[in-house]
Amino acid sequence: MRKFLLLFAFFINAFALSTSEILSLYDSGQYRQVCSNAVEKFFKENNDEAVINMYASSCLKIHEINRLSTPIFKLVRTKSARENAAYFADILFKKKLLYHAVIDDVDISYIRLPRSDYILSMIFDKFVKKEYEKDGDVYVFKEPNSDTYYELAKSDDEVQRLILRIYKNDDIVSEIEYW
Repeated sequence: MRKFLLLFAFFINAFALSTSEILSLYDSGQYRQVCSNAVEKFFKENNDEAVINMYASSCLKIHEINRLSTPIFKLVRTKSARENAAYFADILFKKKLLYHAVIDDVDISYIRLPRSDYILSMIFDKFVKKEYEKDGDVYVFKEPNSDTYYELAKSDDEVQRLILRIYKNDDIVSEIEYW
């Protein structure tokens, strides 16, 4: 039994992540691997704010916004960590408000929040200012003097999702789902 426990402990340590491995994944653009359960477990155990920030930033880059809730609560030790937590909270809040407005047909036009560089922030700003055209259940957001435009719609799934489509020259460039 003792040999089994030692062997088990060896395998756990052999496959454990380190801060340098996470940094290497982040620097090489492997955001899906950084925004993972393994990295979340790592930062929950050691509270390394650098890792928490890499995790949250990676989750934003792959549009896994729901994963931001844990980093929001963990980023408290420094001024810059709290600033990042506020940024992540702002994006998560905007997503939740847009979801509520589109899925439940609730008016949020009276809400004003700070603008950020994340795409959902721009869509949120245009939505609350009613700077869109509505085509059935689809909201179309156009950029002046640009061949890029955005569509925001809801899915017909049991658990409805927001679907943001990005077009350039009438060709779909990207599709992002939020719930």
